[in-house]
Amino acid sequence: MRGWFYILMTTLFMLVAAGPGMAESAPAPGAIHLPMRLVAESESPAAGSKTTLAIVATPEKGWHGYWKNGGDAGLPTEAHWTLPQGVSAGELRYPVPGRLKIAGLMNYVYERPFTLLVDLAVPAGLAKGTPLPITVKLDYLVCTDTICVPESQTLSTKLTVGDGAVNPATRTEFDRWRAALPKPLGGDGMIETAGKTVRIAVPLPASVAVKDAYFYPERSGVIDHAAPQAMTRNGDQLILAMPAAA
Repeated sequence: MRGWFYILMTTLFMLVAAGPGMAESAPAPGAIHLPMRLVAESESPAAGSKTTLAIVATPEKGWHGYWKNGGDAGLPTEAHWTLPQGVSAGELRYPVPGRLKIAGLMNYVYERPFTLLVDLAVPAGLAKGTPLPITVKLDYLVCTDTICVPESQTLSTKLTVGDGAVNPATRTEFDRWRAALPKPLGGDGMIETAGKTVRIAVPLPASVAVKDAYFYPERSGVIDHAAPQAMTRNGDQLILAMPAAA
């Protein structure tokens, strides 16, 4: 069935598991352990177009942020936007996460700098020079391997309706951030549940070598996050089998 990737709201990534971070001492009250900044791809988006915003996050050493499904213990980032009339922001798009298992719990995390992307739609009919103040309040969970702290930050930037020009250096940055996003494999896929086992088959040429494949569900209650996933190949199919969620 074509489009299974999106219908099931699940994501398949291929990567090597990331190693666990080092624990830090108890945080000081009010300290920010996951500083963020807001960057616009175009500071002068054209009326009737979209531009992309980036939320660039840099975890403090020993701390980690979470993917849209944090796994057994984490929480996603919540974005609350304050936008000019007619301007709208899409869903946050997350890069491929890493895996961090602590005390038997599997977490889908970012231990290194990562960037969330979101499309900003500017309505038609706005005159050039119209100011577009953008503000977002971000609520999220940040953890070490021993403690977790809820944090909140408010980020702002000022755009102006223009011709949609993009600085070449900024475009390079955004191209790099987009490259870190997961991509659909294309073709037909299959998923089935037999008893307590979930099996997923996706098209992948037999000539493509894969060292490690891992299935990240976009929502909880699909699989046992902490259980091993068995990978096999069958011709031009890659197959993963894993225990279903209890």
